[in-house]
Amino acid sequence: MTGRFGSISAATAIAGTALLFAGLALAEEPAAPPLPWVHGPATAEIGPNLAEIQLSESYVFLDGDGTKRLMELTQNPVSGNELATVSPVAENENWFVVFEYDPIGYVKDDEKDALDADAMLASIRKGTEASNDERRERGWATMEIVGWHEPPHYDARTKNLSWAIIGSSSGHKTINRTIKLLGRRGVMTATLVASPDELVAAIPLVDQLIDGYRFKPGSTYAEFVPSTDKLAEYGLTALVVGGAGAALVKSGLLAKLWKPIAVGIAALGAGVKRLLFSGRKVHDSVEGSVG
Repeated sequence: MTGRFGSISAATAIAGTALLFAGLALAEEPAAPPLPWVHGPATAEIGPNLAEIQLSESYVFLDGDGTKRLMELTQNPVSGNELATVSPVAENENWFVVFEYDPIGYVKDDEKDALDADAMLASIRKGTEASNDERRERGWATMEIVGWHEPPHYDARTKNLSWAIIGSSSGHKTINRTIKLLGRRGVMTATLVASPDELVAAIPLVDQLIDGYRFKPGSTYAEFVPSTDKLAEYGLTALVVGGAGAALVKSGLLAKLWKPIAVGIAALGAGVKRLLFSGRKVHDSVEGSVG
């Protein structure tokens, strides 16, 4: 299995969650062209014939290839499941949301009233310890899980599972908020990457963005056909502690593989921020569909 924000070797063990942690300053500004941000207003396609999101003029969009470049620039191994990134246009707002998809099948939500936040947090911490071995090999700073900012919560109406977790690296804290969007054949993950100072203002904006997200006809959760469609091997707890691609053992908590925690933007230098986000100002707005 390859993790959401880290394609790692089979030696990396213990379940974790899809996290993007800000807090690692890059030593130098990478020598690379600006990212190909596309301006709204637009209907941006997330994956071919899979999903789409409505964007106003206040947002810009990266496709899958651009998102993979963003992951590399923020010291994140690319898994191949990255489909899109959305970021606000305003230069003083440096948060972004990364979308990834895993075609694991239909995830039953029968665990919605039995989510054990304490057990999940303990498993995530074990996963972080395992991922730190990978980070050391790459010469990256290690990560620490501080605790929940928002324990896992499932919305039975929208079929969305969300949570927020506090992490720390190199003396910098950050909070990642993750939303799992359940579909007919798999799960879309939307991860908010933001510094603690930006989080409170960003969360309602991200919720508005997600209101404009939809699986395309034929891929919605309600269209699941029990007689023919694939059923996922695990449920909601595994989506939190192991990510959408982890094959959990029967305990429901431990997984074969864990993805490294990814690095976000809170402690990046001004030069790196310009590299990542200056392209938001140089691409023309695109009316209609983007994809």
